[in-house]
Amino acid sequence: MRVRGFLVLTGIVSAILGALVVYLILSVPNDLRADGLLKDARQNITDGQNEKARASLLKIVQQYPRTDAAAAATVALVTLAQKDRDDLARAVTHVRTQNEQQSKVIAALQKSVTELKTAPPKVVTVQAPAPKPVVKKAPPKKKPAPKRTTRRRR
Repeated sequence: MRVRGFLVLTGIVSAILGALVVYLILSVPNDLRADGLLKDARQNITDGQNEKARASLLKIVQQYPRTDAAAAATVALVTLAQKDRDDLARAVTHVRTQNEQQSKVIAALQKSVTELKTAPPKVVTVQAPAPKPVVKKAPPKKKPAPKRTTRRRR
């Protein structure tokens, strides 16, 4: 009976060890692949290629969800989203300030136009141009009379 209990205990321990080995065999390559994709995504982020990085991070989260790289990818995705929101908020603020400046310029122009419309017309005195001295033309020269040529007979 003792041997039987020992064999059962040995079988259970062997099954646990076998399951652990199978888990490691199946999960270690996934961890390595996920870590490689995570390194690529980080390189893309530093290069400024956020769309490629976002695609890599989403692939890690979807294909390797139970890895440490998936947790890091989730954090990186949240960080990218926050950065995009901050950039968009800065752009909106810049556009609003430009809009306010342009509104002020337009208001000033409208004010000057209405002042010009309501102002009384200015009387402008125009002096007639001084008369030009009359230049007398020289009488045309007479053309000399054409010479008559006589034909000689031969």
